[in-house]
Amino acid sequence: MPNWCENWVTFTGSKEHIGKLKSRVVNPVKVMQEGWLATLSFDQPPWEYGEEFKSDIPPGFSVMARTLQGIDKKSIDYNWMVDNLGTKWDFDIGNLDPLSDTSIGGYFTTAWSPPEGWFLRVCDQYRVTGELSYGEGGNDFAGILEITPTSEIRYYSGYHEWAQLTDESLECYLEKITSEEDEYPEYIKAMNEASLEWPKDWASYKEKFIESTTQK
Repeated sequence: MPNWCENWVTFTGSKEHIGKLKSRVVNPVKVMQEGWLATLSFDQPPWEYGEEFKSDIPPGFSVMARTLQGIDKKSIDYNWMVDNLGTKWDFDIGNLDPLSDTSIGGYFTTAWSPPEGWFLRVCDQYRVTGELSYGEGGNDFAGILEITPTSEIRYYSGYHEWAQLTDESLECYLEKITSEEDEYPEYIKAMNEASLEWPKDWASYKEKFIESTTQK
């Protein structure tokens, strides 16, 4: 049973490019071949007898299979998924919400690790920029992968430093992680002391935890 990595993704680009990406996620699809990464058809055949075209996969499901083009999905296996896409299974985004005419975003979970390879491929294929923010508490890691028009920037931290910024407030997060630890006052004390050094916003997080910048 995998640990589930939390992910938030945002893509930004021209109205045309964002529109193409969004249509790939929400358009009806038929499954042509099962596999680690399903081969899908977006074409609606000219039904001879007027049958309704019904999608095998609901909008937002099997997102990697929907958005990746130009690869031989028949030869993909577990190792290829991990090495090239960053996670061993496909994932679902139930709501890839339009943030504006030129930006879309959503939340999803993946097995063990973030789908960094998928994210990089989408940015390249659809000519968009974006940010993939992720955290996995079981193995205590988190970070952000940011693609700008000129660079690839990575940030890396422990889980708590990242997760508390995704919560309603620092106080809510501390209450959440200490509420069942009354028998361990030393843990509660340690968390409260550690929180004094945690970044107060995402700008501070990025400043503190920048790992590398690669020029494109």
